[in-house]
Parts: sequence; C-alpha cells; structure tokens
Amino acid sequence: MYGVERTGVRFVMSSPSDPDRIGDYHAWYDVYGTVVTHLGHLVNCFRFENPAAAGSVEDPRSVAIYDIVTPDPATAWPATESSEGYPRYLYDDPRAQLVSPAMRGSWAHVGSLAKNGSRGAVTGVHIILSDGADDASRERWASQVLDTGLFYAASRLKLIEEAARGEALVNGRRISFPEPPTWLEIFETDQRDPLTAYPRTLEALAGSRRAAEIEQRQAGSFTFYSGYQAAH
Repeated sequence: MYGVERTGVRFVMSSPSDPDRIGDYHAWYDVYGTVVTHLGHLVNCFRFENPAAAGSVEDPRSVAIYDIVTPDPATAWPATESSEGYPRYLYDDPRAQLVSPAMRGSWAHVGSLAKNGSRGAVTGVHIILSDGADDASRERWASQVLDTGLFYAASRLKLIEEAARGEALVNGRRISFPEPPTWLEIFETDQRDPLTAYPRTLEALAGSRRAAEIEQRQAGSFTFYSGYQAAH
C-alpha cells in the first residue's frame, strides 16, 4: 500500500445497513471499487474492516482508501464522479442499498514517513481523524509510532475543500454527511493482529503523548479486506 506517489486520497467510511448481508455488501463494493480505479484519477483502492465495530456513524465497520495521483488532487473525485465511465448503473443493483455511508471526503497528501528495511504485506491500518495543531506535531508523533516497530508507514493528509459535501444523493437516498475533520492520518501495519497494533503502540509509548492541541474526532483500527490496483 505504501509507496504510491499519491498526491492525496479519497477516503470513505461506511457500514452494511444489514449486517446479516455483509457478503453482499462486500460483493457490490468490490465491483464498484474495481471500476472507479480504472477511470484514471483514483488508481488504487484498499478496503479495510473491523468486524467488531458497531456499524454506526461514530463506529463504522469499513473504510475505503483510494489513492489519488493527479497533479491537483482536488480535481480527482469531481472528475471521477462526472466521468462517462462512472458506474451509475451499479446503484440499480439492490445490493447498493446495503452501503450505508458514514463519512467521505478528499484529503491532500502532506507528508509520509516509512521505516527502512523489509516488511510484510499490509494487514491493517489505524486511522485518526482530527482537527487543530499543525503538521509538525503530527509528524513528531508518527515518528514515535514507527519507532515502536508495530507500524511501518504513516501518511498525513489535509482536507480538500469540496463544494456541497454536506448532502448527497446516494443510492436514491438523500444522505447528510458530517463535516469531515481537517486532518487524516493513516498508519500501516504488517502485524499478525492489526486490531491490537495501536493499543500496543500506546503501551510501548507510555509517558509520550500527542500534542495537546490536536483534537481527535474519530479513530479506529481495521484489518485488510481487499485491494484493487489499476495500471498506471
């Protein structure tokens, strides 16, 4: 996952509206993700889930991270959504009603850190959405997190202003989205149990704290589910 020369990411949090049909939810999303990553603006999609999550707006079950490589990352999602190839037909599939969005937005890449040496394939991520403070504060914390050896890469991204992101027509439903936080941090791990990697990191960093001015809005750990990579 780490290593793409991304200029930003499209980030979506969602849950299945019917947990008993999680297989259908994933099947629909797999098709959708494959199509949109071949339109030339979002080149990769990596999907993660936490089966223990409540499936609410505050505790969504799944996240999708689409890598943006266009020179101006602000243009990637509008160009994708307005493309002739955008798979609007997929919303006619009844399984589309299973996708219950919790938050979405586009963030521009600000900086990344990565550990030297070999690593395994990504097994999960820890996501932090926050406001306040500056990039330097987040970079210092990311460096400490990577020093524990439980994560091998950390990316810092800043929200791109988007018009009319408060409401959208999704699957024939009018959905209201919360205002996305300014900052998105993605920590990548190859640990066998990715859901415990961040709690173990905090134990290892006992006595160290993130900058007090960072206002955390939402955070969670997720295991790798699937990925689609377009040729580029």
